[in-house]
Amino acid sequence: MLISKYLTEGIDISNAVDTFEKENNIEIPAQYRSFLIRYNGGDTPETEFKCKKESSDVRAFYGIGKVNYSFDDIPVLSDFLKKKYLPIAKDSFGNYIVIGLSDDFSGKIFFCDHEKQMRSKLLADSFADFIKSCKSGKLRPVHTRTVEEKERLMIERGDGDLITDELRQRWKETYEMYGHMHQEEVVLD
Repeated sequence: MLISKYLTEGIDISNAVDTFEKENNIEIPAQYRSFLIRYNGGDTPETEFKCKKESSDVRAFYGIGKVNYSFDDIPVLSDFLKKKYLPIAKDSFGNYIVIGLSDDFSGKIFFCDHEKQMRSKLLADSFADFIKSCKSGKLRPVHTRTVEEKERLMIERGDGDLITDELRQRWKETYEMYGHMHQEEVVLD
């Protein structure tokens, strides 16, 4: 699986994870804790999973601090924590991928469908097994080109007359979303 990890400049991520655990009175399972310290979550465009007859995409893994998808931005975090689950990722449809925190299902990965009152369905017996089920494609160059690069390419192809302010705005939004991403293969300890 490919991830564009969240930067942790100015943050001691190991201490931040410790603080997050203390503040929420939880103990994060070891495999996922290691992943969180190494990557602090991250964007996962072009990533899909299929586990136990359930499939979806993985938009991003949550991280700590001021990142695109932060634990701080999960409106139902306390509800999940009361049920001994921690949301670790989200798909593009508003569903959560969560990790079990209680002794009975610690480290197991579940899918919580928002259209089914967040009912959980087991996806994998471990975080590593879930990561193995995820398949990613590399970002296409078209997503990481600047507005100027796209405009130049269209003009070179003879399609300069098709360029509009609306098209430039869409290019800008795409670049802002994907231009900073650097995908790397997830490696687990």
